[in-house]
Amino acid sequence: MTRTWADVARLCEENDVHTVECLFVDTWGIPRGKRIPTRQFLRGAGYAIANVVYTWDPTCFIFGTPWVDETDGFPDMHAMPDLDSFRIAGWTDGVAVVICDTFHPNSHTPIEMDARAMLKRQIARFSDQGFEVNAATELECHFFTSDWQPLYSDINCYSIARGAEMEYFMLDIRESLRKTGIEVEASNVEYGPGQTEINLRYGPIMEMADATVLFKYIVRLVAKRHGINTTFMAKPYLTEAGNGMHVHQSLSRDGVNVFAERDEDTVVGNVVMRKYLTGLLAHHRELQLVMTPTVSGYKRVEDYSFSPTQVTWGLDHRLVGVRSIVGAGDANRLEVRWAAADANPYLVLAGCLAAGMDGLMSEYPLLPQVMGDPHADESWDRLPTSLRGAIENFDTPFTRATFGDTFVENFLIMQNREADEFDHNAAGEGVTEWEIARYRAVI
Repeated sequence: MTRTWADVARLCEENDVHTVECLFVDTWGIPRGKRIPTRQFLRGAGYAIANVVYTWDPTCFIFGTPWVDETDGFPDMHAMPDLDSFRIAGWTDGVAVVICDTFHPNSHTPIEMDARAMLKRQIARFSDQGFEVNAATELECHFFTSDWQPLYSDINCYSIARGAEMEYFMLDIRESLRKTGIEVEASNVEYGPGQTEINLRYGPIMEMADATVLFKYIVRLVAKRHGINTTFMAKPYLTEAGNGMHVHQSLSRDGVNVFAERDEDTVVGNVVMRKYLTGLLAHHRELQLVMTPTVSGYKRVEDYSFSPTQVTWGLDHRLVGVRSIVGAGDANRLEVRWAAADANPYLVLAGCLAAGMDGLMSEYPLLPQVMGDPHADESWDRLPTSLRGAIENFDTPFTRATFGDTFVENFLIMQNREADEFDHNAAGEGVTEWEIARYRAVI
C-alpha cells in the first residue's frame, strides 16, 4: 500500500476529521508527538520537535548525552507522517492518527535514534532476500481502579466469569481497536490480579509494530474513560505475574509461509526456520537490554514465572526463550518470549529480525531442544537478572550493526543512568515506590 495525500484528504473529508494525532515513540517506547488541525496536516509539512526526546528518561528528565546537550541548544528534528500508517480513530469522532518518522532538518536523513527507522532497515534486508516478514504481538497488562487498587485480588486465569465482569470496558477497548483497523484475535484474564492478555492478529511486521504502539495507547485511553488505570510495567507486583510481550514471527515468499515446508530431517523440519532460530538464540543475551529496558523488568526474570531465564528453545514449550510451533502448516512460526511489555516494540522487532538474518547468513549449530524442566538443568546459559548485567552484554559488533553506533553509545549512557538512579533513590525490598512512580503510569 502506498497512500497519497489525496487519499488521506479524501478519508479526512469522508470521516469529518478535524484533528490528526501525529505520533512517534521515544526510546522508551512512550508515544510522543502533536495534535494538528486537519487543514494544517494536509499541507504536508509535518512538524518540528526537539530531538532530546530520544535521550531523556521515562519521566522526561533531560541530561546531557553525546546525542544532544546544552552546547547544542537542544535543536529540532523534523517529523513526517508515514501516510501508509494513517488511520481513522476508532475510540472517538473526528480524529485520525498517523505514525511519523523523524529526520534531520537539513540533510533529510533518518534520525539515528529513531527505532522505527532501524526496523525499516531490517525489513529491507529481508526484502532483498525475497522474504516478507509477518508477526503478531501478545501483550499483557494490569488494570487498576482510579486510585490504583487492583480490580480484583484473586488469581483466576482464563476465567470466563471474571472476564465477563471486566467486559464493560474490555468490549469498548476491543471495539475501539477494531474501528481503528487493529484486529483483535482474543482477550483473556491472565495470571495476576487485574491482569489481561490481548492478542493481535498476525500481519506484515511494520503494520504490526505500528499497531502495537497504537494498541498500548488505545488500551490506556479507553480504560481511562471508564475510570480504569492501566500499566504495561513489567513487574507491578513482586510476587505476582509480570507483563510480557511475546512476538510470533515467520517468513513468507509470495504469500506462502516459508516455515511451513518440511525440507530437512531435523526436529524443526525446515532449514530456514532452523537457521533463523539459531540466530535468535545466538544473540539472546545481547538483545536482553532492548527487550527488558527497565529496572522493574529484571524482577520478572525468575524461574517458573513463564519469563525465560535461560538461552533455550523448545517445541510448544512455555518455559523457554523461543517457542517453536511446527506441524501447524501455514501457522508454523517462532515465538520469542523474553521481551517485557514495557519495551519499545520497534527495537524488539528490529533486534529479532537482525538476529534471525544473522542466523540465515551463518552456520550456527542448533542448541538441543528443551525436554522437560529447563530450570532444573544448570547446563543452560543463564540470563542476567539485573539491568547492570544486561548492560554488560549489550555493546557488541552485532548490536552496533543492528542499531547503529550512535544508538548503542547513547542507550548505554541512558541505561547506566537508569541503574544509577535506582541505586541512589530506591529503598526497600520488592517493587519499590521509585519504580512505581517512574514506570507504572507511563510505560
